[in-house]
Amino acid sequence: MSKLQSVQIAPRWNDPRQVEVRLVPDPSMTDAEYFHQRQTKAGDNVGKTGAAISMIELIGGLARIKDRTEPQEAAAAKFRMLFDRSQIGGAKATDYTKQRVDTSGPQQDASAEYGDDARRQYRDAVQFLGLLQSSLVERVVVHDQAISTVAGKSSRARTRVTRELLDALDRLAVHFGLSSTKPK
Repeated sequence: MSKLQSVQIAPRWNDPRQVEVRLVPDPSMTDAEYFHQRQTKAGDNVGKTGAAISMIELIGGLARIKDRTEPQEAAAAKFRMLFDRSQIGGAKATDYTKQRVDTSGPQQDASAEYGDDARRQYRDAVQFLGLLQSSLVERVVVHDQAISTVAGKSSRARTRVTRELLDALDRLAVHFGLSSTKPK
């Protein structure tokens, strides 16, 4: 056995509750096979396969909270995705030692437009939540901070911050159109 085969990479997550098996579209299935299975089988699982998904990578520190709902997870995943995608684009490096050929001015490519759209949606979400709630969601969901890091050691403070986070995610779910009303 070579050294390369004996090396094991430690996963970022250490709690098995933070890895979930979810049904995702099967990438190896052709369209013809999918349509054939749709005609012969019933159900929503046609054309899907199970995949282990790290909830930490998907929803950050929210993965450690047990009493979360599907709309809250979806809102957290979308908020994190918008934060990440809003980093696309922006300033480009310019080599001033080379002679300029095209002097028609700056042209925006598709990736910059994609980043602009994500920045607009992220800005709208932050404005919708307000600075305090958006800061809380960003710290826990995007930057993967634990509730105890944000709230401190007090049980009462952790409970209050958890409730505030889940309320903010309920509001985000409504804002993103993932839920029609805030659950009670």
